Amino acid sequence: MLLTGVEMTEKENSLERKKHTKQKIKQSDYDPYGRGRENLPFFVKVKPRSVMGEYIALHGLVPQNELPENLRHKIPENEIWIRKDVYDNPLRRERILQGHEKFELELMETRGLTYKQAHRRAELHEKLFKIIEEIRTEEKKIGIIPYDSVNVVEPQEPFRKTKQKK
Repeated sequence: MLLTGVEMTEKENSLERKKHTKQKIKQSDYDPYGRGRENLPFFVKVKPRSVMGEYIALHGLVPQNELPENLRHKIPENEIWIRKDVYDNPLRRERILQGHEKFELELMETRGLTYKQAHRRAELHEKLFKIIEEIRTEEKKIGIIPYDSVNVVEPQEPFRKTKQKK
């Protein structure tokens, strides 16, 4: 989402969008949601419940026949619309945008899945992520300390083959 301190004219706004989309995005070491990008390459638009209905978030790559009639051909391909009450909750917003929507779009773009296939997998991915979070919370409550795998501290000498005497 482009956030600016002052209102812009339409021309300035389009120039700012072009700059924003051409900027290189930092790659993180590990991103469980697919693209390895910290930000979605889409513009997020907040819409009221009267527009979104029961939908939490929708993106422009959803097939038009999957959308209700009042939203068909209205969502641009480079936008994600999210309901205001979901956007106002930072944890839920992060889980929906970075978890579900980003993973779904990555599956559609890189693996060529249809929207329905990607949506089902994204829902399963989101549920799995919630379960892992719950497990970590319970481990903290009962005092289990998470640990990393063992790293060898001392370097080992390379193995040398010796010639056998005949």
